[in-house]
Amino acid sequence: MLAIFGSAAEGGGNIFHNPLFVLLLVVVATYIFLKFCAWAKKFQLSGKLKKWIFILTGVGLLVFNVLYAKGNAMVSASGDWSGATVALLGSLIWVFIFAFALMAETKTE
Repeated sequence: MLAIFGSAAEGGGNIFHNPLFVLLLVVVATYIFLKFCAWAKKFQLSGKLKKWIFILTGVGLLVFNVLYAKGNAMVSASGDWSGATVALLGSLIWVFIFAFALMAETKTE
């Protein structure tokens, strides 16, 4: 998703059109995500909290999809990237919340 964002912008002279930069960006993002997941394994969450995070992830799937569709409509209509940017950043933050819940151990009660 990071490689696609900004690559369709007008004017092919920006850095997002450089394949080496895009590859480097994907490798760095993957490394950061894997380090985050390894860090999250050290924590424990209750089963109820994990269940609610999983439920909210399903709801978030729909919400972020609608937000991104509205953001794309804003880009097409006025060239304003703010809606798509908010949807992208919000969904990336939620990916890290979901990954934390998924990787953390479940507390025994």
